Amino acid sequence: MRPSWYPVLWVFLPALLAGFLLFGVAGRDAVRAQVPVSWRQGVMAPNGDAGLRFMTAEGGFAARQGLGLRMVAFNDETLMFKALMAGEIETLEGSPSQAMIATSKGGDLKIVGCSRPKLGLSFFAHQGIGSLSDLRGKTIGISAPGALPELVARAMLGRVAIELRDVKFVELGNDADRVRAVAARKIDATVAASDFAAHTELGLKNLAHANDILPSFVSDCIVTRGDLWRKRFDDLVGLLAATMNAYDHALTHKADTVRLARRIAKLPAADPMPAANFDEMISNRSISPTLELDITKLLWLRDFLADERLIDSDFEPGTMIDRSARERALARIKGP
Repeated sequence: MRPSWYPVLWVFLPALLAGFLLFGVAGRDAVRAQVPVSWRQGVMAPNGDAGLRFMTAEGGFAARQGLGLRMVAFNDETLMFKALMAGEIETLEGSPSQAMIATSKGGDLKIVGCSRPKLGLSFFAHQGIGSLSDLRGKTIGISAPGALPELVARAMLGRVAIELRDVKFVELGNDADRVRAVAARKIDATVAASDFAAHTELGLKNLAHANDILPSFVSDCIVTRGDLWRKRFDDLVGLLAATMNAYDHALTHKADTVRLARRIAKLPAADPMPAANFDEMISNRSISPTLELDITKLLWLRDFLADERLIDSDFEPGTMIDRSARERALARIKGP
């Protein structure tokens, strides 16, 4: 004989099973939602500034925005931009000048925020060189034609009326490679990160700080492709929010930032560059945690590139600038 509750079971059993099925699907969706979204960002080879550049990924800030961020290091900025346009990375932190040149030649790039509104570079020479004016007829090391070190060198030399035909540019790798070449007198000078001056044993002469001569020259911006900006806008907002939080943390936690720089760049504990880089960034206010976008500086950069015959004088930087992702990121980190 069947129990009295047996008919009731058949009434509720389908609903019960459906509930279990929905719970299972929801559970799988929740697990899937917790999986970080893959994102790759190009950066220049790490040196003393590695604690600042890598904090977004290594400090957990990208993960909090649901991104599995991997930093991809390059020795050559031109190769980094080629990687972006080829889809090998989603964003990069690099020179807006390269972005403008690429876009003027038909590339579809977007500048969505600028992390370094000032140059943290210096023109270094060996002790046989007295001033920038003495570089006429000398050999200057660069990373690659059209990359930031060469463009800054061109602009600084122009301030002392030295033209391209008056010097010889040679490709010699990243900042560290070029600085060592200057110290060994294989070349006469190079533009490199200012914190290399902390290595007094190299005997470098700092001819000039780039920002003192070129205050409108923006160093680094966050750049992405137009197709990614259109298709993955929310992920891009997450990256910018993570970057803002990371820079804000890095600039207020010197010990954390210096420690991370030593680990990422594989620098010994006694290396003075990470602390020197941090102190310079603070004193010169070279980092913008809000990723400010100053169109007047980008217009100045356009005019400089046009004078150097690298882009047309009527190129309009505003066509490749997007403010909406940055504004959404600012709203996200501020909260309701």
